[in-house]
Amino acid sequence: MKKLSGASKSELTKDKILRTAFLLMLERGYDKVLVGDIQKRLGISRGLLYRYYKSKDALMFDACCEFFYGRYFEGVDYDKISLGEFLEHAKYAVGRMTNFYGKKVDMLKYNSLYSALIQSRPDFKKVAQKEFNKARKVIHNAILRGEIKKLPENFIGATILAIFGRTSYISEIPSNEYVCRRMLEDVRRFYDLIKA
Repeated sequence: MKKLSGASKSELTKDKILRTAFLLMLERGYDKVLVGDIQKRLGISRGLLYRYYKSKDALMFDACCEFFYGRYFEGVDYDKISLGEFLEHAKYAVGRMTNFYGKKVDMLKYNSLYSALIQSRPDFKKVAQKEFNKARKVIHNAILRGEIKKLPENFIGATILAIFGRTSYISEIPSNEYVCRRMLEDVRRFYDLIKA
């Protein structure tokens, strides 16, 4: 759901609930966010919260789907987009992920939350697999069109996912700007290596 100028009050309220839940998950972790935390942060009643979501679990799941996928790859035609265009789109998404409605988001925390959800939530893992299959389609088509070398699709996909999915650095904890810059530089270098 995009925030449009003509959006109803109901849509805007639901959007605020999703954003607040997601920000709290980034701050505290998925399992440590309580419904009361969301209510307090928003200044709303439990009844209003439950008007939009029947359970905390449903709210958290929707927030994760929205802010890991929905907002960033909306409208992408996976049958037509080139791998180069897809990676440019991902570059744009990284910028939006780390500047989340005016709040700075640490990319390592963002990726750590994503990784934890895949490991602990089978329903979210299914969503992640479905999204990864879309990216594999882009890779498959890039090979067929001769955009990139004929390498195993799983290798290409796993390498791109590993670059974008970093959760830590061994030597020291770098700045968020450094992490994002390195991710984007490394994925560009990888694309240059595999281009036909």
